[in-house]
Amino acid sequence: MNLKFYTLYGLVSFFPLWIFRANLSGFDIIILLFFFLFIPILIHIQLFKLFFKTKSKIIFLWLSLITFNCLDQNLSLWSPIKNGFLFINFNSPYANTLLISIILITILNVILLYKKIDALKIVFSFILVIFIFNIFDSPKYYSNFPKVNLTENKQKVKNDFNKKIVMIFDEMSGLNSIDTEVVNGKIINQKIKEFFQNNNFDIYENAHALFRDTDQSLGSTLNFIRTKEEYINIDRKVEVHFLKKSNNYFITNDLEKNKFFDLSEHNNIVVNQSMYMNYCNHPKVIVCNQFNPFDENLTFLKGFKDSKLTRYVSAYRNNGAIFSYYIWRALSQFRLVDTLLDPDGEKASFEYILNQIFKNIQNNKDTSLFFSHILVPHIPFAFNSKCEYDGDKSINYNRISINQKRIQHNLEKLCLTKFLDQFFTKLKKINVFKNLEIIIFSDHDSRIVDDDNIKNSVIFLHKKKNSKTSKINSDNLSINDLIYNLSSDKF
Repeated sequence: MNLKFYTLYGLVSFFPLWIFRANLSGFDIIILLFFFLFIPILIHIQLFKLFFKTKSKIIFLWLSLITFNCLDQNLSLWSPIKNGFLFINFNSPYANTLLISIILITILNVILLYKKIDALKIVFSFILVIFIFNIFDSPKYYSNFPKVNLTENKQKVKNDFNKKIVMIFDEMSGLNSIDTEVVNGKIINQKIKEFFQNNNFDIYENAHALFRDTDQSLGSTLNFIRTKEEYINIDRKVEVHFLKKSNNYFITNDLEKNKFFDLSEHNNIVVNQSMYMNYCNHPKVIVCNQFNPFDENLTFLKGFKDSKLTRYVSAYRNNGAIFSYYIWRALSQFRLVDTLLDPDGEKASFEYILNQIFKNIQNNKDTSLFFSHILVPHIPFAFNSKCEYDGDKSINYNRISINQKRIQHNLEKLCLTKFLDQFFTKLKKINVFKNLEIIIFSDHDSRIVDDDNIKNSVIFLHKKKNSKTSKINSDNLSINDLIYNLSSDKF
């Protein structure tokens, strides 16, 4: 075969389709093409010119490497093998993917080394088909982010409707959780209590969640399921109800049924959501603000590395290639980049999200429900003692003790209240805070120790419209019961 064929082989193997899927500027695309395509192709051509002279068998190892790179880029191999494959299953996704990658590259090398041209033709035909298919794989393109403006769903409302804010903070343990049994637990709990008491919230200090995963917890709560048994008995053949895997590349799960949104008191719903669970398919939703890591308007907390390099690496990692995770991990370790992707990027842009909710309240006068599910204080950790962003805390999570994790989780909760304080202050300045009903809760506890024998203690707070007092409720109540009891119309 001649140099033209091998050049084409290299183009197919290296071509980074992912750079056209991340809302990058023309300049950014040129820069990335230079590093991910032009330079590798030049090296590739020079290696084959050398091969034609020396006939060194090392060239088959090179072909195996670039073939694996093509498969990795176009099939997004990180997700399917990060938890192991067949008999390979280590505790670390990096160990799993590294070993499986070496095995696959070795197999490719053996096939190409012994079958040479015949094998190369077959392998090239295979990767070419995958590459062409990936070109037309439209769900991965940036344009498939959920539509924000859904005003075609807008309904007429009466003048005397109640305005409600529901804020779900993911993985936030409660005031009497096991996480409070560390050195900063009681002090931070007291500060959190005082903050919500000063804002006239009723505090349910012994609230708990029925389930330790978001799918089951929120799926059951928003559909007024009161007990574990009731949830399980819906269909014993499946573990998760009311949700399905989303067909949208930028959403993990779609919530198919949502009785809470169905309530007659809720109209013209405005949603803020993460990339994990989609609430926006409901016919009453008129605004869908999904966290978008590639939104050019995003702003970040002080300390976050908001740079071109962070943007490039995040776009590459969003594609799901194994190599992208190793590049990100190495650059993060040397503190050259952070990541825009969920949940890290969502925590880094927490102020931006709260400001987005504030603007929604200002601009949507006919909305009765402002609903948000935010991946804060969800791991990885991010906040320092000044509530600034610190990427070191993200990459060092697995290196610290359980007690250190609990201490940091308490700090993350305290920082959350600091940002809420700013948010509430803005609402007070436009004279809407006192007229709002506000419900704040979490889907499950911190899961620092994910043990069913530990009480799944979560935060639950409720401010009534025009409330002037705060009450402490010590009853042992589930979030399912509380949401059910606070909903006036449950069919």
